[in-house]
Amino acid sequence: MRVRLLLIISILAAACGGSDTTTTPPVSTSKTVDVFTLSTSFSPNFLSINAGDTVRFNITPSANGEGHDVTFDAKTGAPANIPVTLRAVIARVFTTRGTFHYNCFVHPGMTGDVTVQ
Repeated sequence: MRVRLLLIISILAAACGGSDTTTTPPVSTSKTVDVFTLSTSFSPNFLSINAGDTVRFNITPSANGEGHDVTFDAKTGAPANIPVTLRAVIARVFTTRGTFHYNCFVHPGMTGDVTVQ
């Protein structure tokens, strides 16, 4: 009888969530990637990332002292543009899948792409 009672108590404890195991919070799998302004180019100028990842634009003056902007083509899901900036690190999170083209209007031909998978 005593064994049967212990078995019933064990079953009820398990059914009610009575357990010694602990759960660990899920680990974030998002990552951060850096893009640098090198005189009149973005480096790297092509990125492939996952939805939810962050791109940090590390903006420094060009060789002639001009700042840079990061202007995305008008497309649904594109992050906010970055106005002309002389020196800063500005992050953008990409949550929408697709390819997002950007450029620096201060320096024609200074372009890049972020492909979000």
